[in-house]
Amino acid sequence: MNLAEILVYTDIRQLHQIANHYGCECNPHSKNELITSLLSSLRHRLTIAQEVSQLTKEETHFLLLLFLDRRTVMSLEDLLAKAGLALDGIKERKQEEARRYVAASMKRGWIYPIKSKAVGQYQIPVDIREPYLQAWLENWRKEYRMLDLVEIDAYRDEGTALCDDIMQFLQFLQQEPVPLTAEGGMYKRHQQQLFQFLYVKEEPLLPQKWRFGYGLHFDLYPDRFSLLYDFCYYKRWIEESGGKVGLTDAGRERLVQQYEDQLYHDLIRFWIRLYKKPVPNLPMLVQLIPMIVAGGWVSQQALTQTLLDWVKEFYYDDSFQVLTNRVCKMMVHLGLLRVGQDQEGNWLYSATYASQTWLRKYNGFTETTILLGDRHG
Repeated sequence: MNLAEILVYTDIRQLHQIANHYGCECNPHSKNELITSLLSSLRHRLTIAQEVSQLTKEETHFLLLLFLDRRTVMSLEDLLAKAGLALDGIKERKQEEARRYVAASMKRGWIYPIKSKAVGQYQIPVDIREPYLQAWLENWRKEYRMLDLVEIDAYRDEGTALCDDIMQFLQFLQQEPVPLTAEGGMYKRHQQQLFQFLYVKEEPLLPQKWRFGYGLHFDLYPDRFSLLYDFCYYKRWIEESGGKVGLTDAGRERLVQQYEDQLYHDLIRFWIRLYKKPVPNLPMLVQLIPMIVAGGWVSQQALTQTLLDWVKEFYYDDSFQVLTNRVCKMMVHLGLLRVGQDQEGNWLYSATYASQTWLRKYNGFTETTILLGDRHG
């Protein structure tokens, strides 16, 4: 429901709290006057801009977690989980403060209890989400310089190439099963033979004890191919048996099917579900980054200065590596970002068609985490 409809059914006590928060001048004994005054205030662009500008870093994080989530109804547990995530760096105050964040959001008019048999359900007005997000974005654009360039020296847009390379991998295995090392990975000579046919060239990894946590064989394969391999394994298109990896009957069926966008969408969903455990804020970042870089080129420096506070280190990856390598780099591989360089060699990002169409309708917040038997993570 939109704000006007929700306010009609809102308890008079919450209406008074919202009116006091925004300093509305009206007859407190008239619900009609209260609603009319609140509608004028809560929808006013200057009111929203002022409210957003006064939020702390943690409150801003909670706002983005709330409004980038496309659900219009959430449970109290959902809201407390979001508040807890926003307060992750203040663990000693986490439980106590989480409830205060939810209460404060009710006073701000962001969330409203639903009067029904289902206790503990809250709704978010559908027409206030976008104005708040745009207010945050306008503040961001004032603080950081947007590179509104038609062309830059060089850029890369991988589009749906990862889906093409999935087919290349399955065709590679169609010839014959590939032997595996004692660690469970393909031998380097087989990797090199395969990688030369892929759209994005990668090199086999040198032994690295600190690579783990992002999939089944992340310690054995480079980033992009690791995701590709895990996706095929999860879909049961390939199987590891008898010291070899080979094609399954389902994999052979996949090979004869034509490409459909659903494959691409499933791949993006799989990445989010797989990386959601090491990067808890990933559903928010996947929506927020394309919103920031829509309409122009944004420097990696501006992105990191904005987002690093909301990205935690994961074992041997510091927060910068998590953001740049595990989020932005993978979004490029998935065709959700374009990446380029300016004349000084600085990395820049801009949005792609996919990130402005299908992704804007998708809600990663509701996805469950996938665990592929990662030996360390």
